[in-house]
Amino acid sequence: MARDLLICGTRTFAEEVADLAGEVDGWRVAGFVENWERERAGGELDGLPIHWVDALAGMDGVWALCALVTTKRYTFTEQVAAHGIPFATLVHPTARVSSRTTVGEGTLVGAGAITGTRSAIGRHVIVNRGVLIGHHTTIGDHVSLLPGANVAGNVTIGDRAFVGMGALVLDGLTIGDRAVVAAGAVVTRDVPPGVQVVGIPASVVAETPDGR
Repeated sequence: MARDLLICGTRTFAEEVADLAGEVDGWRVAGFVENWERERAGGELDGLPIHWVDALAGMDGVWALCALVTTKRYTFTEQVAAHGIPFATLVHPTARVSSRTTVGEGTLVGAGAITGTRSAIGRHVIVNRGVLIGHHTTIGDHVSLLPGANVAGNVTIGDRAFVGMGALVLDGLTIGDRAVVAAGAVVTRDVPPGVQVVGIPASVVAETPDGR
């Protein structure tokens, strides 16, 4: 019997995640959750109800998955967890995750993504379409890997980091907590925590405000 899933978010990416979730056996998308714009609660998205986050208190038999692309989703997941709602871990049927790789709760592995062996993907990670993750790589919590990002083997990516579309991270490197790798960047050396890097090779251009 399918379990009911609430998608946390009400923007276009939430619709994308709902579409992906609908293709994973054992889950049925039952609605969406809003935590920012109170006026959206009570409405509908894709014909399904939008709940205000505090309405989750006391809900039984539902699971959640956060669909915010930015790593601001950690505040959302904390709110949902405070109401005792468990989080789903979803791997799209077209993705390939090594049986020797672990995937944390609340994480989405999207269509066409591939992970190598003996890697560890943390909690509430977005592994978007076509992402490649190499062997023996560690991905922290609330990390965003955008479509086509290619993370090589023996890489460590810290909590709440953001790796943009089509970015390339070479073997053995470390990307610090809250770091942002711009779309198309090629990372050839370690990235410190809390900075933004762009270009080929990637270089630091700014600090990243806490809470991204």
